[in-house]
Amino acid sequence: MKKSKLLIATILVLSVLFFGGIKAYAEVDFDRDLGGEPTMTISPPQQKIVLIPGEDFEGTISVSNRAGANRDLKYSVTIGSFSLSKDENGNTDYNSTDVDTITSYNQIMDWIELEKTEGSVAPNTTDVVPFTIHVPEDAPAGGQYATIIIQNDTAQEDGSGNISIQNVIRFAASILAEVAGETRNEGKIIKNSIPSFLFSNKLTAESVVRNDGNVHTNATYTLQVWPLFSDEEIYTNEENSSSNLIMPETERVHIEECILPAIGIFRVKQTVQVYGETSIAERIVLVCPLWLLFVVVFAIALIIIWLVRKIRTRRSARA
Repeated sequence: MKKSKLLIATILVLSVLFFGGIKAYAEVDFDRDLGGEPTMTISPPQQKIVLIPGEDFEGTISVSNRAGANRDLKYSVTIGSFSLSKDENGNTDYNSTDVDTITSYNQIMDWIELEKTEGSVAPNTTDVVPFTIHVPEDAPAGGQYATIIIQNDTAQEDGSGNISIQNVIRFAASILAEVAGETRNEGKIIKNSIPSFLFSNKLTAESVVRNDGNVHTNATYTLQVWPLFSDEEIYTNEENSSSNLIMPETERVHIEECILPAIGIFRVKQTVQVYGETSIAERIVLVCPLWLLFVVVFAIALIIIWLVRKIRTRRSARA
């Protein structure tokens, strides 16, 4: 039984290596069933920087072993692309990062020089991975994107001391760079919609923003809700509006949600902004639970039946 569990665990780890891809997480705990104790973290998981053609940029990635383990963590460092995957319908998938596909926005990969490609970090300490970006004088203005991939190469014991397996979790620290020069800042709000009728009190407002420029930008989303006959807000995120990164030449779907009272009629307003363009959607929203709808329909049906019978009774009396 123990050998069977170990075989299954090994297969799972190998599956992650060959099919799981890169996880851009800042922190991952190893599976305790595989004998894993250390936890590796990287910082920062994302860097937004401005590059000047002809000048160098120096940066660092921190690798930490902060799990209180009793052994060092070994790691290796490589440079990857930073693109967005496509879903089964060919649409941009912002939930998945592609570190293998190379486009014109990934030229920066050739500009990055790593000071080291492997290292070791002691328990409860942090190691630093320095890197330099050598920006060519003829570097194109606009966005350039890459990842610095940190892979944990620490051998994991199975607990018996007889067999060890290799942990294959990797971390992608993304670099979002804007090369100074003549950039194209163009965007469009394609969709900004609010439903008018809800069977539950969960409000979902949807919007779609397209970035037609050649550099990344951020879109902001503000949602406000009032009772139909009152100006006292029952929900707002004005002071902490949602924000999404929109990569060049891509569209991004955003869902803004809030919980409304169980029953009622409300005024809802969603404001979406990108590149100075503002889209405002306003709608009267009716929240009516399905059970209440059945009650209303049943009541109406009873009233109709009562009226029909009353009319027939009157006609019979006249006859």
